[in-house]
Amino acid sequence: MKTYGIDVNALTRARKTGTERYVFELLKEMIKTPLQNEERVVLYSSALIPELGTLPNGWILKILDWKLKKAWTHARLSWELLTRTPDVFFSPAHEIPLFHRRTKFVSTVHDVAFRIVPEVYSKKSVKRQEWAVARALKLDQKIITISETSKNDLVNLYHVAPERIAITPLAVHPEAFATVEADKQNVLDKYRLNAGLYFVTVGRVEKKKNIPFLLSTFEAFKRDRGIGDPYQLVLAGTFGEDAKEIQAQIEKLVCKDVVRVLGYVPDAELPGLLAGAVAYVFPTRYEGFGIPALEAMASRIPLIASDIPALREVAGDAALFAGVEDAGAWIEAMQKIVDNESLRADLVLKGAQRLHDFSWVETAKKTWEVLRSV
Repeated sequence: MKTYGIDVNALTRARKTGTERYVFELLKEMIKTPLQNEERVVLYSSALIPELGTLPNGWILKILDWKLKKAWTHARLSWELLTRTPDVFFSPAHEIPLFHRRTKFVSTVHDVAFRIVPEVYSKKSVKRQEWAVARALKLDQKIITISETSKNDLVNLYHVAPERIAITPLAVHPEAFATVEADKQNVLDKYRLNAGLYFVTVGRVEKKKNIPFLLSTFEAFKRDRGIGDPYQLVLAGTFGEDAKEIQAQIEKLVCKDVVRVLGYVPDAELPGLLAGAVAYVFPTRYEGFGIPALEAMASRIPLIASDIPALREVAGDAALFAGVEDAGAWIEAMQKIVDNESLRADLVLKGAQRLHDFSWVETAKKTWEVLRSV
């Protein structure tokens, strides 16, 4: 009998962003895969996870109680691995418990953004992530990552042997972004938006996502368009660590009245919000994958993206690309989008075709192959 232990504690968080969504979608598909040769899987969590539903035979959710708010991974989960060690331990978020008996490790190292753009992270965050990744690379039999870009970063920056790294790309469910006109209009009415007259980006409003650059570029775009231009910029997300600085920047904009910060937008409203936009703008300075690119494609809207390796890898020819700090290129791309209906239609068609290259079923299949190979 071979036992796999998987840390799923990320799924106990109320708001599920990138890593949490990855863990959920991956598990949902892994559970559908029949176990082989008396395999069993133990999921470790600090609380019940209703979204997982009833687990099939051979799967167990083990709730490890812990009264403290911190140190669950390195204290409580460590104790579990010391006393009841699985044959293979899988960490979908590269945080390996501090203490453990001898076992085989597999981790997902999503990216090493803290190495590429350390200036957008706090020194404490850089130090912690560096430590976590270094431990994973030292202990893991196999490393999972989410793109060729992230694999290259691990090879070039950490000198990891390429054969130790498996790539399991992320995905979206296109049907989850389908929306009927009435539902879309309800969302637009709620946020007081007009269909086709705003650019949108989703995520935390912070320097890490290059939002200050987007704000200044949009200001220049509006200035070039002149008085009476109807386009707005919609930021769907909460402010990050740079809140005061970015809020002050917005207040100084001549076009501040058409820059909308919506705060957290519930998942149920995102399809309508995206579908109503003239385009998705993704000015990020670095990504390990860039799942918002797939979400834009699934919403059947054009994508304007930073010209960085991961987004080139994900979007292919289904986007307009502009340099991370090239304001002129971004303004030109936005101008093309609003003025060229055939270009918009072409990008939407290419995006729909591009989505076929990404599947959570394949992601789960490749993950099982890695776990069973160690």
